[in-house]
Amino acid sequence: MSKQINDHEDPPGESWRDEPIQPKQKAVLEFLKMPVPPTRGGASNLIKAVFEGPGGYAHQNLWNASKHELHPDLYPEPAKKLPQPKPTSLFTKIMVVLAGVAVVFYAMDQYVAYSNKKGAVPEASASPGTVPPPPAPPKVVNEMVSLESTDGRTIKARITAFTKESIVIRREDGESFDLPLEKLSEGSRKLVEEQRVARRAGRTK
Repeated sequence: MSKQINDHEDPPGESWRDEPIQPKQKAVLEFLKMPVPPTRGGASNLIKAVFEGPGGYAHQNLWNASKHELHPDLYPEPAKKLPQPKPTSLFTKIMVVLAGVAVVFYAMDQYVAYSNKKGAVPEASASPGTVPPPPAPPKVVNEMVSLESTDGRTIKARITAFTKESIVIRREDGESFDLPLEKLSEGSRKLVEEQRVARRAGRTK
């Protein structure tokens, strides 16, 4: 018999042939839709006849592909271990945070530089002998803004102070309180950053 099916190889000697049929032999014969004899020797003869006959390899391959699902108690499938992802080191986390902060400050500096350059009047544009007009006053940002929280509520107020993680706002009724940035929506946090940049550039009342 082919070595692909090693569950039913005959042990040495002949005394085993009269023993009761083995559970694995019975499972193979039922899969092949063959009669199931009561003895181990009879079952072995039938299995050999199929697996060593024409098309035996096809029957063996089909049985090997199906036996774990049909008979998990006789043929338990070995558990497959999934590769565990490597934990991120503390150094890597710190570097990611620092890189994010650097990108934010660089973008803010570029925005301020671009705003100042856009408002300047080129010297080459002035005609010879004429006095160039004074630069236009910086655009004043209206401090009364509408802010939206993460749960969809809105509030109209003036931003009176900025900190790293929060802002101080004064509502129209004159009441002031501290508002954490994490409670604002993404659009409102962007608006706060614009107000922060405008405050640094002296473009707020």
